Amino acid sequence: MHPRFTLYIIILASFFRLTAAEADSSKSYLWGLIQFSSESDIEYEPGYRKDQFLYRREFHEPIKFLPAEVRYGVFIYGGGGADGDKIKSDWMRYEDAVPGFDGGNLIARTGHQLDIDFLKTNVFYALIRASWLDMQTGLNFRYSNLLIPGEIDRIESWGSVNPNWDLGKMFFAPRVFNLGISHTTMLQWYEPWYIDLRYTWGYAYSKFYLDSNKEFLSTPTAFGPSMSFSLGPRFIIGGGKKSNNSKNKQNRFSFGIDLRYAYTKFNDINDPDDITPIKQFHLQDFGIHFTFSVFYGGRLTTGDKAKSFYYRKDFMTAHEHFETFLKDFPNHSNRKRAEDFLVLCKEKIPIQLYEEGIAFEKKGMFSKSISRYLDAYKRADSDIQQLIQDKLDHIAILEIEKADLLSAQGRADEAVTMMEKIIHFSTAAKDKIPLYKARHLLQQGEKALSYGFYSKSLMLLDEALQKDSHLEFEVNTLRYQVATHLVEMANKVSDHSELRSAIQMLVDASEMAGGLGEKNEKILNELLIKFNADQDREMTGSIDQRMNIVRQRAIVKESTPLLTVGMTVPDIQSLLGHPKEIIEKKDNDGSSIQMWIYPLEKGGEMYLSFKDYILFKIEKDA
Repeated sequence: MHPRFTLYIIILASFFRLTAAEADSSKSYLWGLIQFSSESDIEYEPGYRKDQFLYRREFHEPIKFLPAEVRYGVFIYGGGGADGDKIKSDWMRYEDAVPGFDGGNLIARTGHQLDIDFLKTNVFYALIRASWLDMQTGLNFRYSNLLIPGEIDRIESWGSVNPNWDLGKMFFAPRVFNLGISHTTMLQWYEPWYIDLRYTWGYAYSKFYLDSNKEFLSTPTAFGPSMSFSLGPRFIIGGGKKSNNSKNKQNRFSFGIDLRYAYTKFNDINDPDDITPIKQFHLQDFGIHFTFSVFYGGRLTTGDKAKSFYYRKDFMTAHEHFETFLKDFPNHSNRKRAEDFLVLCKEKIPIQLYEEGIAFEKKGMFSKSISRYLDAYKRADSDIQQLIQDKLDHIAILEIEKADLLSAQGRADEAVTMMEKIIHFSTAAKDKIPLYKARHLLQQGEKALSYGFYSKSLMLLDEALQKDSHLEFEVNTLRYQVATHLVEMANKVSDHSELRSAIQMLVDASEMAGGLGEKNEKILNELLIKFNADQDREMTGSIDQRMNIVRQRAIVKESTPLLTVGMTVPDIQSLLGHPKEIIEKKDNDGSSIQMWIYPLEKGGEMYLSFKDYILFKIEKDA
């Protein structure tokens, strides 16, 4: 290879040094062409650096088509002589032993060139729908000409050999037209730019004699094969409108600079008038081209995004993206690599979920932590499942401790709710639920007792004992309190019918509570003696009922002035007795709303409204 061309490549390689630094953890200059790595806080999955250097864009969309690529630049042909400013002596061959032409000075060997590639297609992708490299093949047209051609200064000496060869002042100015095939390989590490490697082969035609008027002679002409190599960066400058045929086909543009080397062998000289001794000449030129091209494809796909998530250890997101990629690009050349990544993601997802669960647990976010652990458990193999189960058991112990505390604070219903959230992975929590439900009933019974609903209280206590027999002591304690309240109320009753009701309540309480205690049992016996003594005063059923209504009306009439808002249910019962009717419902906030209806002496009714067993409204019929 020519020394100057070698030097160009070395300079280019040192200037456009490729780095494997991640774009989001580096400083970049010249549109990302030069990047300096900086320390990153991201802990990448092993293999990340190798992937960035060797497989950075392995899942990108193939570059399918280049409609046109235009190059224009300057060149110098020849070089390599003894003094460094002349063409090699064998670059031109003659019919006879005549003095050779050295090509002239440097200016005389400088020219300009227009080089166009068109209709370049990714042949592999077009034929087998796979693309291992972004390689395009198409047609090439090249035109070149010298700017200031050099005079053939030995024309007179040629005339001494053959007079036809002495045409006066002549210039060697090969104007070349070349048509051939162009092959391009596009190497891209970063999205804003890529490296373009190009090779062409074709057949050239040239007129190479220029007279003193700077006009080309029609003959002689030359024909021969040609080839060229070029190397340079391309900068992508945006995209155009999407094609209607495919959402993935979107044209983009690029511009750049090429270093170019070309070699043309003009082995066939057509000289019908025999005006030149030149029978062959070989042109090798070195140039620099400014380029502009349009192409389709080359964008990153969901596969590239998936790999980015994978190396950042977000295996769940990576798994989703790889599945989408395999669906969208079933014939991609790197499909097998994507399938391998998919398998790795499936293996690593349980660990990712487990680590996320630990992170949430450290922050006290147990609900999210449990969700991660359970998801990991479903996806993991048996070894990891045991590790996750140990974590879940630990969380269950902490939650049960909280539930015990809530239950002790009178919030057993919240404890039940807490246990219901973890019973799907904790048998201990499942075993705790009956206890907390029983305690909730116990607490409700205690609340009913405090508001004077003794029958309701006893019923709740009975349900609590049925759910958990271990609460027998607490239940019996509350039953005794219910019995005590009932005895106190019955001991104050003087009316025969009320006395009968009080005795029935005490008997029921004795049966439910398993006894009333020695003192209360004595009171019950005294009440029974009192009731028997008054038995002869009891009237028939109808008279008794009528008198009871009259009595209630009288009581209401006498007691109405004593009624005040804020009285409790027991107070009302002590003052007015049992109502004619009770209407009960729940308020929007869950509190109990009751209306007690009493008959009035002169007709009509009185309505007492209670909220949570406290009197808040008194109304009468007009």
